[in-house]
Amino acid sequence: MISLVEELVLLAVEDDGKIAYTAGSHDFSMALVGACLVELNLAGRIDADLETITILSREPTGNVAADAVLRQLDGSHASVRQQVRELQAQSGELMKATLASLISRGVLEKTEARFLWALRSRRYPIVDGREQKEAKLRILSILLSEDLPTPHDTVLIGLAFAGGLLESFLTRRQIAQLSDRIGEIGGLDLIVRGVEAAIRDEAELRAHVMMLSVH
Repeated sequence: MISLVEELVLLAVEDDGKIAYTAGSHDFSMALVGACLVELNLAGRIDADLETITILSREPTGNVAADAVLRQLDGSHASVRQQVRELQAQSGELMKATLASLISRGVLEKTEARFLWALRSRRYPIVDGREQKEAKLRILSILLSEDLPTPHDTVLIGLAFAGGLLESFLTRRQIAQLSDRIGEIGGLDLIVRGVEAAIRDEAELRAHVMMLSVH
């Protein structure tokens, strides 16, 4: 199946094969690190809450990006918001590793500077006889209905919103109209809330530095 980290990266791939401009933001960088932390938490490699991240095992999970984050965790019991801010500089390598994994699995094809879907119309390959509905379609279906999302999709929506990726297929007006639904779904996971806090911290720091630079 397609992992959370892979789906977050796939949301950044536009239909024409270009990468969404929001994927170059600090917000996306921190959302990507957050996705890796969620993967590690689900795999039992870390225990994470709003206050601390505790390393339970250094055994690789097989997810290249998540394992790269696992190697970088220093065991200091820092909070999610601290670790996300510290590791955001690694996001470029995490994205490259994830794109390479998607290419090797036959989800994407690289053509010059574009990443085209191997199966057209943004479809995932069928794995073990099971079909996984593509992320954008699932997100739209959930946001436009009262259906209960899976835990996976709850986190995906929270990270996609925090990372600015909803703007790649929804207008700002639509996002504003759906803000209550997005907040209701996307703010449930503790790691997502830690990512949101890290993004606020980073924005406040940049605003502070900008104000101090004015003479």
